[in-house]
Amino acid sequence: MSERPKISLITITRDEEALIGQCLKSAWFCDEKIIIDSFSTDKTVEIARSLGANVVQHEFTNYVKQKQMALDRATGDWVLLMDADEQATHDLGEEIIRTISSPAAADGYRIRRILYHLGHYYSHAIYPDTPVRLFRRERGHIGGRDPHDKVVVEGRVERLDGQILHFSYRDIADHVATINRFSTRAAMEQEPNAFTPFKMILNPAWRFFNFYILRGGFRDGGRGLYAAMTAAFYVFLKYAKLYERRLKSDTGGKYT
Repeated sequence: MSERPKISLITITRDEEALIGQCLKSAWFCDEKIIIDSFSTDKTVEIARSLGANVVQHEFTNYVKQKQMALDRATGDWVLLMDADEQATHDLGEEIIRTISSPAAADGYRIRRILYHLGHYYSHAIYPDTPVRLFRRERGHIGGRDPHDKVVVEGRVERLDGQILHFSYRDIADHVATINRFSTRAAMEQEPNAFTPFKMILNPAWRFFNFYILRGGFRDGGRGLYAAMTAAFYVFLKYAKLYERRLKSDTGGKYT
């Protein structure tokens, strides 16, 4: 019987000592673990190396480039992308081994992420998040627009049944800080125009309606309301920051 294909885990880190250990341990089925670290000031690097990860430190550029750096260093036949605040379930690991060992394996696989926040797993459709996370190394690269990177696969993409657990925010303050940081990066990737003020009103309203009504956020009670409100707030901030750039441009960098 031939050996199964080699799997590489890739991730990026900065000050993730609270979560990186569990992330790496959950990837027990991976043959190598590649981390691009943005000069963490805590014990992230020490923990990662103690668990067998190959850690390379590089100043942070953006999410797309940073993850591509990790991919460029992978040597496995297959690559699993996980963020430092994510954990693969044991069932997912076993499913991945079975899947890539099949001669009929696709070129990439979507894996559902389940967010854990406010002491609650959002298992309903409010977060229908199934990004491509497993792929043949020679058939994929990191694309998307910062800060929302994505795996781009050349070939057939299917979906696995297993799940990745996402422990993204320590608390509400941490969530708000993330929204502020991500909305700034998202706004920098776009250019303001005459429709920006209208989008600052309409797009958040649509996001709230989509999350709370269409996706069934109301079924999660107060937590669902919180999720819909913060999703809308993120969109509002992104367009507000675009609008701010437009004002600064119109006034030579100064408000009048």
